[in-house]
Amino acid sequence: MEEKHSDEYYVGLICNGEFNSIPGMPIGELFENFFDNINYNVVKEKGTFVDFTGEATCDDEPCDIVIRFKILDNDEEFEIESILVNDDELNDEEVLDLLDDIAYVCGATFEDDEYNYCDSCTSGDCSNCSKKDLYDENEDQFEGYNFEEDDYNEDDEDNEDNNDES
Repeated sequence: MEEKHSDEYYVGLICNGEFNSIPGMPIGELFENFFDNINYNVVKEKGTFVDFTGEATCDDEPCDIVIRFKILDNDEEFEIESILVNDDELNDEEVLDLLDDIAYVCGATFEDDEYNYCDSCTSGDCSNCSKKDLYDENEDQFEGYNFEEDDYNEDDEDNEDNNDES
């Protein structure tokens, strides 16, 4: 079977691309500023993947990070398939935390409309929150949280209206 694109094409797709949650900053630039000993490897088995490897400091300890990007069928888009830190796979919340750390170190803005953190809820009622499952698992962590007017997010007006009906 004839190759559609070279390995350099796929690495360039990742390096020149952006994370949805860190717009305006190419992934390659983010990684160069955050990681040491960077390497990219294209893997073509049951799809096309780009494995990024780099070293960073995690909780004041050195760690090895592998980010596997899956190239989508159109060969123009990608998504994170998995992230390993010292061979342990990160869950969704840990992935967001890592991306937030990368953005912070690089002076970029981390935007995450899909996964709002519970402390940005407007009503104090997490029943409509996208992080409800996380809240339920860690209920004591948010116990006694004082939801202030400053936490109001105009995007959540519909949720506020729904809460007024109860």
